[in-house]
Amino acid sequence: MGYYVIAHDGNRYGPADIETLQQWVREGRVAPNTTLEDEFTGTQVRASLLPELSHLFPATPPPPTDAARQPPPMPRSAGTPSGEATAALVFGILGLICCPVFSIASLILGKQEMNRIDQGMSAVEGRGLAQAGYILGIVSLVIWVLVITVWMLAFGTMWHEASRSQPPFSPR
Repeated sequence: MGYYVIAHDGNRYGPADIETLQQWVREGRVAPNTTLEDEFTGTQVRASLLPELSHLFPATPPPPTDAARQPPPMPRSAGTPSGEATAALVFGILGLICCPVFSIASLILGKQEMNRIDQGMSAVEGRGLAQAGYILGIVSLVIWVLVITVWMLAFGTMWHEASRSQPPFSPR
């Protein structure tokens, strides 16, 4: 008894006897899903279903477990912005009007929260707050650096001028 091997392009090869087909399986020329056609009856069957060949193919993997089929975790409290996003915005505002330390905190919190949103670990609705906090952190840091620089230049110049206008110390 022999079988024709039906290739993916529709060409028929053979007929080949069982021993030849077994050799072709070992060589990788016949795959589990290759169609074989009985040379006498014309019946077609997949190679992996033919008893004489089935033991040569690796066992099919078990179906995925329930854990593998579960969807990825939903973002935390979808629909409402996270506390970190809100804190980034609040710190950005405080950094702008109060203290540069808040600017640094809003920059860090805002960037971390945007990364968590991008990874799907936090609600997308908080992106605007986190981004606003991040941008306010940058803007307020730049403003604080400029204010401190101008302040140092102004007081440095005033101190220098004051020290030049004083007469040198003379003992009496």
